[in-house]
Amino acid sequence: MHTKKTKINLKLYLAWAACFWLCSTEVHAMEPPEAQKIDSLFNVAFELEQNFPDSAIAIYERSGKMAIEINEPLREGQSHHYRALVMFETGDYDLALIHYNIALDLYKDAGNETGIASVQSNMGNIWLLSGDYEKAVDLYFQAIESFKALDDTLRLLISYLNIGALFYDNDYPHEGLNYLRLALPLANDLQDKQTLAEINHSISLNYYKLDSIEHFLYHMQKARNYAINSDHLYIEMLTYNSSLQYHIDALNPDSALHYARLTVDAAQLYGNPYNLSGVYNMAGSAYILANMNEKALEVLHKAHSLAEKHGFIPMLAWSNENLAKVYAKRGDYRRAHSHATMLNELKDSIFKKEQQQKILSMDRKFNVAQTQNKLEQKQLTLQIRDQQIKRNRAMILFTGLFSVLAVIGLFLLYKLHKNKSRLASKELEKERLEREKHMIKALMDGEEKERRRIARELHDGVNGNLAALKLNMSGLQNNEFSSLLEQTMAEIRDLSHNLAPDVVKRSGLKHALEQFIYKINKAPELTVEYQFLGDEGAMPEELRVHLYRIAQELLTNSLKHSGANHIMVQVIISEGSLNLTIEDDGRGFEINPEKGLPIKAEGIGLTGVENRVTFLQGSLDIHSSTHSGTSIHIEIPLTEKIAV
Repeated sequence: MHTKKTKINLKLYLAWAACFWLCSTEVHAMEPPEAQKIDSLFNVAFELEQNFPDSAIAIYERSGKMAIEINEPLREGQSHHYRALVMFETGDYDLALIHYNIALDLYKDAGNETGIASVQSNMGNIWLLSGDYEKAVDLYFQAIESFKALDDTLRLLISYLNIGALFYDNDYPHEGLNYLRLALPLANDLQDKQTLAEINHSISLNYYKLDSIEHFLYHMQKARNYAINSDHLYIEMLTYNSSLQYHIDALNPDSALHYARLTVDAAQLYGNPYNLSGVYNMAGSAYILANMNEKALEVLHKAHSLAEKHGFIPMLAWSNENLAKVYAKRGDYRRAHSHATMLNELKDSIFKKEQQQKILSMDRKFNVAQTQNKLEQKQLTLQIRDQQIKRNRAMILFTGLFSVLAVIGLFLLYKLHKNKSRLASKELEKERLEREKHMIKALMDGEEKERRRIARELHDGVNGNLAALKLNMSGLQNNEFSSLLEQTMAEIRDLSHNLAPDVVKRSGLKHALEQFIYKINKAPELTVEYQFLGDEGAMPEELRVHLYRIAQELLTNSLKHSGANHIMVQVIISEGSLNLTIEDDGRGFEINPEKGLPIKAEGIGLTGVENRVTFLQGSLDIHSSTHSGTSIHIEIPLTEKIAV
């Protein structure tokens, strides 16, 4: 049967996208030709969904009529289910609900439990968007129990994400984190980077509500890296939007405008009307912060129009609130009053306190039922174990002791041989890595010595000669020549200090980077934003020098090649690792998909960075494109295994 995947796109500031693999049944070798034709039409419609949704719906409708003719309730149910998913993506929620209900009845007739649970969860998404949280949570819990019974890890994982999003939406971050922690081990087992991006983004937002900024930034960066590496545009867009919200709250207008541009570009590329409405609202807040009222009105009216057209009540309230602010600032009190009145009328219809209490009540009921189910499951497991023990004893007596010993002996010989081979391979790999590490270290040590030698020559030799020249010419009254000489000596001192940054050893990595960035920020055409979170006290001195060199090289590359107006440098020391992120809004470059590095890495000086990261047993992720500049993320483990 046809297997199908689609994304459920809810509130922009949520960190999840429900991606449901729809009901599938085992394909029999002798399917009738009519059934095979329906499945082929399903595949054709699926390919058309994204770019030609109306054509996809027409083909699903035709497939449903064919299923009725051959008395196939399962395929007929799928045709309605698939139509509903396309209608949801295009924002036609009322019509999607009608087809979901028809699909639900047909799945029940066909006895397809997976289809029933999938429809329940998808319908829950619509009720969540409509603000009926009691219906949404009831359907989610029904789906969770069904997916548990079916041992369906993927759908169970996404159901936990939906519940976590619902509690986040109603300002219960602790409860939201509880469900996300249930989802995280399931996602790790699947090794799905897109799902890991969604979970980390959800976790970061809950930490933001709890004012845990370090955890927020850490998980936000992980989410963005997973999203970029897996081409998950939806979550990439959400991470930009969350960073935008953070900078608006922190009253950083320049950074807010930078992320507003990234968010709008990604949302327009993605195309979902709900997301676009939210992005325009958020961008309007950034323009208000930057006192760009005309630009704010432009995007806020776009948000208002989309929200009004599709019935997005929370988005409509948000746009009315912002429009009232802008018109009041401009002195247009008539329009400000009009939007304020619309806002007050909408307030009573969203986020009711009674609904929030009902959700918590249902959650407690669910937890009680879950505990009872666990106890019953333990009792059943003990009974099954007793029966297995009895059967095993009977089998041992029946097969005979000598046969068992022979099998065990052969098995042990095989395992011993296999373990020896595995150990030998591991030793060879370990030796190879050690050789590479020593070669890289020797290369970097030589480079560092040469840097210091050149620094000494510049400082003691060239600068000393210039100082002597200045002394000997002190009698000459040539101010222009004297000023040029002073400037040259200052530049040589700066170059000498950059080549041999003793400030890293004296004052630490944070202060050294701060000084380096301060000098860059003197240029009026460029802004470098710097954040350093965490304690570097336990880091070895040589590790700090390596990290300074990496940051210095990446910033220099950006200054030389990107033409950026804004650069963000972020260092986070947390949870046994150090994360260095450098992003700019300049010109990107082409990435080699096999190596994950620029095609001309040597030309822009990234080979040395890669060598240092490899030596430090870290990871290097690079994302670059013309619409979003360049983002480089480096993660270094802070463990005793790293001996620098």
